[in-house]
Order: sequence, then C-alpha cells, then structure tokens
Amino acid sequence: MGPAEIVASLKELCAEKGPRLSTEQIVAWIERLGGYESEAELITYAKKMKARQYARLLEFEDEDSGLRIKRLWSFHDQAKGRRFYADILELPDDQRKRLIRQYARFVKQLRTVRKAMADYFAGQRFFDFYPGDPEDDEVDQDSPAPLNRR
Repeated sequence: MGPAEIVASLKELCAEKGPRLSTEQIVAWIERLGGYESEAELITYAKKMKARQYARLLEFEDEDSGLRIKRLWSFHDQAKGRRFYADILELPDDQRKRLIRQYARFVKQLRTVRKAMADYFAGQRFFDFYPGDPEDDEVDQDSPAPLNRR
C-alpha cells in the first residue's frame, strides 16, 4: 500500500476514532494496513526522514535582522524526478536578503494562522479577532467582504 492509499484510508480512522487522533494511533493504523511491506522499506523510509530532519536543523543567522532560518530548502526537480536541497548561502546577497524579508513576513502570518487554529480547536471560536496585515486589505479589495463580520 502506497502513501496515497494510506492517506485516503485515514478518513476511515478519523470516522472510527473521533476528532482527536494521536500520532501513535496513526502509526498503529498504518502498521495494521500493512503500509510498509518490509522492514527494509521501513528502515529506508526512517533514514530518509532522519536525513530530512537533520537538513532542517542546519540554520543560517541573518546578521541584519537577527533571524535564524533554515539554510537548506528542499525542492522537487521534475526533470530528474528527485528531491534536492538548495543552500541559501549560494544565493547572491541581494536575493538572499529579499528571501529573508519575505520569509519573515510569511512566518509572522503563519504564527497568526496557527494561533487562530489552536484557539479554534480549544473552543475559542473567534477568527474575526485576528486582524490581517493592512497590505492584505489593499490587495484583497476585489474579494467579497465576509458575511458575518461584526
């Protein structure tokens, strides 16, 4: 059974176990379905995941902003059909600085989204409380306004 089939079958697990799943329950579900055909396949997969974890741990500290960000970024090269890592230190300085500014903006937005989602699942259902960036309001003028805004 491949990853696509496992993900599709997780719908059944969600229906069976209810709204709160643990990682251990998902692992048990995959094992019960025979998601890994052999120990060798499982070991190979675990090694690949560990390598990716180590790649994510390598950080670059930007002297201008003080931000620490991942140094290696993975991407899928469609021509070769494989995943490769790009090192941000290989970028020209101006391009790297622009990437870091954009990264900082996205991280801030992501924190807001994660906090809103965590609050929502904790029972505090007030998404309207979290304001967007003023820039977003200018960009989204063509989109319709929310119906239940108070």
